[in-house]
Amino acid sequence: MAEEIAPKTDVAIDAGIAPKSENLPVQVTPIRLTKDNYLSWSAALEIGITSRGRLPYITGDKPAPSKTDPQWANWALEDSQVKVWIISSVSADIQPLILRKPTSFEMWNVLARMYGRKKRVLHTYQIKRSIYALKQGDLSVASYYAALKTKWEELDYHVEDNWDCGSDHARHWEMEWMDSTFLFLGGLRDEFETIRSQILNCDDIPGIEDVYARVESEEQRRQIMQIDHSRGSGPSAFVSRSSVPSQHPARRCTHCHKLGHSADFCWDLHPEKRLVRGRPPSSRRGPLVQEANQGGSSSNEKSRLSQDQIKELQAIY
Repeated sequence: MAEEIAPKTDVAIDAGIAPKSENLPVQVTPIRLTKDNYLSWSAALEIGITSRGRLPYITGDKPAPSKTDPQWANWALEDSQVKVWIISSVSADIQPLILRKPTSFEMWNVLARMYGRKKRVLHTYQIKRSIYALKQGDLSVASYYAALKTKWEELDYHVEDNWDCGSDHARHWEMEWMDSTFLFLGGLRDEFETIRSQILNCDDIPGIEDVYARVESEEQRRQIMQIDHSRGSGPSAFVSRSSVPSQHPARRCTHCHKLGHSADFCWDLHPEKRLVRGRPPSSRRGPLVQEANQGGSSSNEKSRLSQDQIKELQAIY
């Protein structure tokens, strides 16, 4: 009887060790940390680390186990991966400051202390100054609002937010959002004066998101109107073409060079074809079918013109 083959178990998996063949990138963000961009760098790197399931290593939620613990090898491998991501995302002059730190958590905290909140007051002053100086200029409404929102988020990071009373906290943020609305409206170009006045004249000023949506809709409406105007789709474009006089080329006489007739009907060459007050001369008048009596007994009978007379009238009119 053939021996039953027992299923093989992966010792590495049972021990909780991640496969070493796992291909992970050396960098998880293109942003490199300098002395002035900690906020954007930390946000981008945190997203990259989180997307690869390693966030607990920099938050301290996954501390190092004992070296005698079977899980230690797996923890050391994954923590080293996070350390590589951190080291590869900082500038060359910052790397020596963290290179010897034993864990990624310590690396992260050292950088936060050095560049994150160390210059809180100075950064707050610089950010607020840039916010009040920011204007729309040549930016679109969306780009202008995005630039303001980025500054507001930077300001929120640097400002201490410790409140003992929840209602005071809520009231404070309500005033902050009102101030943000005023800053956004005040930095718009003059062409949005109408929509700006409408918003400010409301009994209840809407929130910043609603204000942005209304201004951005007004910008789109203006762009559509400009496109229609450039294409000639305004009210004047719908005028009937029949009101425009025809542009048929006028006939020119090759003899007298005057407009309105040809040489066949030129009076200089054919004086007999000259009309007398709209009627042909007596020598060219054709016989009438029946002339009306002096008493006007038959007013509905029409005169008959010769073919040459008809051509003369066509040439003139």
